[in-house]
Amino acid sequence: MPHELPGPRSRVPAIWIARPECLRCGLCCIDTEMILTPSDIARLEALGFKREHFTVRDGRLYRLRNVDGRCVFFRNGRCVVYEYRPIGCSMYPIVIDAESGEVTVDEACPLAHTTSDAELERAKRYARLILAELGLKGVKR
Repeated sequence: MPHELPGPRSRVPAIWIARPECLRCGLCCIDTEMILTPSDIARLEALGFKREHFTVRDGRLYRLRNVDGRCVFFRNGRCVVYEYRPIGCSMYPIVIDAESGEVTVDEACPLAHTTSDAELERAKRYARLILAELGLKGVKR
């Protein structure tokens, strides 16, 4: 089990292994509601991005900003911070319900059905760290 989320100079681990089709799709980058952890924000700021450029405040949580209906980092059909993207992006199409702590697969993703049991278990381990860093409930087993 991972002991901590990736820090400011660390690449994000491959939790859900991107399929070749995934890297050309971008559906998950449209009208994103991706929650950002403090580690995500620090990592993106370490790349030189200003917090106000890529975040919006949603109550007590930060989320990725959308520009023209797409994630601020989605340009010319690809993610410009892919190796350092938010940990939740690395998990997608596996998602965490921040309220209940439940980890599920988002069926809106065309490749959701390809999610392996190993990827789901890996995501649950990271979800515990994410929720702890956000000060939210734990993951349901």
